[in-house]
Amino acid sequence: MKPRWSLSILSLVLLAVAARGEIVEKVIVKVNGDIVTQSEFEARQIAAVQQSRVGNDQVEKFLRENNAHILQEAIDDLLLVQRAADLGMKMRPDYIKEVIEGIKKENNIASDEELQQQLRREGMSLDELKRNIERNILKRQVLQRELESKVTATEDDGKAYYQGHVDEYTKAATVRLQQIVVKADPKEPDLAREIVTRIRNGEDFAELAKTYSVGPNKASGGDLGTLRKGDLAPDVEKVAFSLGVGEVSDPVPTADGYRILRVMEKTEGSVTPYEDARVEILRRLNAARSSEEVEHYLQGLRDKAIIDLRVREVGLQLNQPVTQGTSLLDSANQPPEPGASPAAAAPAAPGPVAPAAPADPDAEISTSPQTAPERVAPDEPAAPKPKPSPSPTSQPPPG
Repeated sequence: MKPRWSLSILSLVLLAVAARGEIVEKVIVKVNGDIVTQSEFEARQIAAVQQSRVGNDQVEKFLRENNAHILQEAIDDLLLVQRAADLGMKMRPDYIKEVIEGIKKENNIASDEELQQQLRREGMSLDELKRNIERNILKRQVLQRELESKVTATEDDGKAYYQGHVDEYTKAATVRLQQIVVKADPKEPDLAREIVTRIRNGEDFAELAKTYSVGPNKASGGDLGTLRKGDLAPDVEKVAFSLGVGEVSDPVPTADGYRILRVMEKTEGSVTPYEDARVEILRRLNAARSSEEVEHYLQGLRDKAIIDLRVREVGLQLNQPVTQGTSLLDSANQPPEPGASPAAAAPAAPGPVAPAAPADPDAEISTSPQTAPERVAPDEPAAPKPKPSPSPTSQPPPG
């Protein structure tokens, strides 16, 4: 299978920055012993700012409103990677190489040297890129493996939804009308009928409307536009939909005169069959269930985790410049199809979308029994014994 990747490399290295054990820096949070460092968190902040196209004068406000969410995503990413390790999931090296080749092709990077140059500009190494490609795909595969059976809608589910929402798949009949409105005039009691006769004898309806109509749309030749069944008064609708295209009605009595109608265009109502709507319905159901189940699953991981928030506040100022606009590696990234699988609802770092999960896990991922995953060993003073703490969503937003 040949994957199609279209990403900014920055979006793939948000976790990898924290892997440099030889660099001593502030730890933002520890999750079961793994850490999110200051540099990793700032990379996530930068990606969020870039994705949202926030101006430099609005960065502080944006971060104040979004830091808690950014931090929660960082914690959830670590929990999913840890779960992948517990399940013994591991990416095959040849597949990671294939992904990198895909990234180069999609972003018009001609050589490995050019790729290295771009990586250096964005403050990362090739090993970090490989590591984070693996992490992103593993996260999605965890969700696919753990949740797919819970979120996949059945045919019965789809049909039940269709029956309950058949109006969404019903197209009303429409008619485009012209009208001439004339008031009753004792001096010209037969004016409306005379106008009908003249039109049926070949005179132009629009010109007669401009001459005789007292309706508000006389200047446009009496054109009422396209109207759906249900938009008109019942007596007028009955007449309008009984006419064929080009036909003119007899005078229709009004409170103070008559209305003459002509049908310009007409469409019949229709109902989209379930089979034609099936794919869209199942996708919609899967997307809704996926979002709920992913949040429930993540909350379960959070509840069992030892999460040690090491700072009360995180920065509202960025130490690295934020590139505005489209860079060399920015592409028209599209998220995974809604409802395609639980993988599509995986929490991704802010910024361009991370790689979608392969359709066939066995083609790129091998699973073997193993002990608890190896943890990052940061060069920092020993921390106090961690104790369970609520996730950032239940604490005051950082910053």
